[in-house]
Amino acid sequence: MTEPPITDRYDQFVALFARHERAVRGVIRSMLPSSQDADEVMQEVGLACWHKFSDFQTDDSQDAFFRWACVIARFEVLKYRRKCARDRLVLSDETIQLLSAEAEDRALIAEQERQALEDCLNRMSPADQRLLLSVHTRGDSVAEIARQLGQKTRRLYSRVNALRDLLGECVRQKLAEEGT
Repeated sequence: MTEPPITDRYDQFVALFARHERAVRGVIRSMLPSSQDADEVMQEVGLACWHKFSDFQTDDSQDAFFRWACVIARFEVLKYRRKCARDRLVLSDETIQLLSAEAEDRALIAEQERQALEDCLNRMSPADQRLLLSVHTRGDSVAEIARQLGQKTRRLYSRVNALRDLLGECVRQKLAEEGT
């Protein structure tokens, strides 16, 4: 089988890396004492992932790239730690492994929760979606939204709370169905 052209591989890599960058950064951040350290290592992880992308074997699961990038991140963190070995804030290799595994699991769960929330929001009517999202937008107050809609503030608070409860129950059910 011939390898796809470099531009196709590049586009595939950029799409996967952009999708998982925040989660990988969170894993890295959990293993290092400062965000500056995490930023430095994240740059190395991006380069290492690109250089090794031709070795990446997808299994068509949504988290295959994430898990692969986390393995690379773990090695980059260990390499960074060796470079900074004289620093008193360096964690043991065993601690790094534990933190990494926990952060990966948390990131996957957070992504499943985000997807469930998005699915549940999409099941709501556009008006309910707009109401819930506008209440949670910076600068909007329930009183202002009630005034714009010509409704009483207390009634709108009740509606927002009812929608939050429905949304929460939908997310819980969706996660339970997926076994999360």
